[in-house]
Amino acid sequence: MKMNWNTGTLVVLYCLTIGLLCAGVALAAAPSSTGADAFPRSLESYQDADAVSIGKILVIRLKQEPFNLVATLIFFLAIIHTFMTGRFMAVSHRWKHEHEEKIKKGTADRESVHHGAELFHFLGEVEAVFGIWAIALCIAIIGFYDWNTMVNYISHRVNFTEALFVVVIMTLAATRPILRLTEALIGKIANLLGGTVTARWLTTLSIGPLLGSFITEPAAMTISALVLARTLYDLEPSARFKYATLGLLFVNISIGGTLTHFSAPPVLMVAGPWKWSTLHMLTHFGWKALVAILISNGLYLLAFRKEMIKPEEKAALVRLKDEIQEKYLKRKDMSARFEDLISAVDAEQGTLPAVDTQIQAVADEVQQRLEKSYMPKLIEKGIDRKLVEQAFRQRFEEVKLRELRRGLPALLSEEQRGTVMDPDWDKRDDPVPAWVTIVHVLFMAWTILNNHHPELFIPGLLFFLGFAQVTKPFQNRIDLKPARWLDSFWADWLSTAVCRAGGSHRFWAIWPKFL
Repeated sequence: MKMNWNTGTLVVLYCLTIGLLCAGVALAAAPSSTGADAFPRSLESYQDADAVSIGKILVIRLKQEPFNLVATLIFFLAIIHTFMTGRFMAVSHRWKHEHEEKIKKGTADRESVHHGAELFHFLGEVEAVFGIWAIALCIAIIGFYDWNTMVNYISHRVNFTEALFVVVIMTLAATRPILRLTEALIGKIANLLGGTVTARWLTTLSIGPLLGSFITEPAAMTISALVLARTLYDLEPSARFKYATLGLLFVNISIGGTLTHFSAPPVLMVAGPWKWSTLHMLTHFGWKALVAILISNGLYLLAFRKEMIKPEEKAALVRLKDEIQEKYLKRKDMSARFEDLISAVDAEQGTLPAVDTQIQAVADEVQQRLEKSYMPKLIEKGIDRKLVEQAFRQRFEEVKLRELRRGLPALLSEEQRGTVMDPDWDKRDDPVPAWVTIVHVLFMAWTILNNHHPELFIPGLLFFLGFAQVTKPFQNRIDLKPARWLDSFWADWLSTAVCRAGGSHRFWAIWPKFL
């Protein structure tokens, strides 16, 4: 859609842009604040060890550093916002539905959007909440201190390595070769238990979380969730069972990384200082986590055994359909046959040329009517008649091509149709070559081994994206949105939490006392 900018608007935008650029240059050139390196203050600097109650601790710290009150309010507002996301989403969906009804009635443009609905949808994204309030935190720091203090805090006092790692490992874990490999392994174990939906559910919730001890918890969560989506959620169980399974997965993932000392982030924080080895983790925590996972899964299975009946019935039909597709109705073979069928019907009955002729007749009529209406106005402006006719006909053909691509792409040649996004592309049955899977596993291994070095695993992601483009026929669409949202949530939560807790990763240990 083309925007019409009047002169006043352009002048205002131009002045605003120049002003922001000048302000940025001035802020960058300003000398560093003497207190920038000391923000946020360390817990020891308050010297409140003698305080006997939380109330006295808060009073002492608020008197010494009033900004603590602002940071605390921002943090609690972010938490309240988190609980309000459902309401924001409900409002967004209502407004969006109302706007769609207006489009159907013709009272709103077909390509228009309800900006209020889009805004509330953004506010309803749980992962965006702490990002929004992190902006408020940065503004508050600038207001209480200065620009350089905020920059120093974001650049040097908060470590975003973990957040960056989550983006990369989740992107790799969600790829088709990794999922196919995981599904095959879980499927073989589930077949030993009968190969039913119950067996796959139990295997995924038992084996998946334990992968967190080897490939990190974010990767284990991604793989387990996607496998459950295909093996259980696609079978449409009850909402009660869906939420119960999701909650059980969260709990199992949270303890499944305790078999080793090198993978789960909470374990990494203490394994080094306390000199815990994998043997120590396994003998003191790992076996207990394994027993807890098995007991939890068994109790859930006992409580929801009746909920498994409906998915089992649907699974039998799905397995039969998959077997028929893999053996008799392969995607490539069926696509070729249907293309031959369309060509044969068209050659025999002349269907497509007949439709194309009717469309061309209508298009010529519309073009002539428009030419009579607008041609004289353009010629009156002194523009050459031949140039006007040429420009008008070329633009008309472009508009016609765009509408045919949208409504009747079969009438166009393959070159004119453009790129078509197959909605079932990610569900195709094509096999993944072993060498592609091996390369994916190596990319994951590189990322995990260098999980504290973004200067190594981020270039690894860039090389992976190039490899994925080269092996595109064997890949699913690589969607970075879920990983980016989770990364935003993790990074921005870390920013606000570290500010509240004194500027280091110790926030998780001293949080109750500090509150």
